Amino acid sequence: RHDCLDRCLEHLDAESRELILEYFQEDKTAKIIRRKELSDRLGISLNNLRMRIHRIKETLQQCVGHCLTQTEAG
Repeated sequence: RHDCLDRCLEHLDAESRELILEYFQEDKTAKIIRRKELSDRLGISLNNLRMRIHRIKETLQQCVGHCLTQTEAG
């Protein structure tokens, strides 16, 4: 699974890859602060940030699912 995730992350454009990694970087209170700083830096609302992350996650989930299917078949 980790190998598939790593491969799929490599297929994202650099901006999306950095965004998703930074978004999930911290825990608890630090995560909330990090996400607010991230939305401020990008000049978007927290809701828009969540929507962007959701779209990136969907792309990654599809890619990882495809990768796992190929790995199991091979």
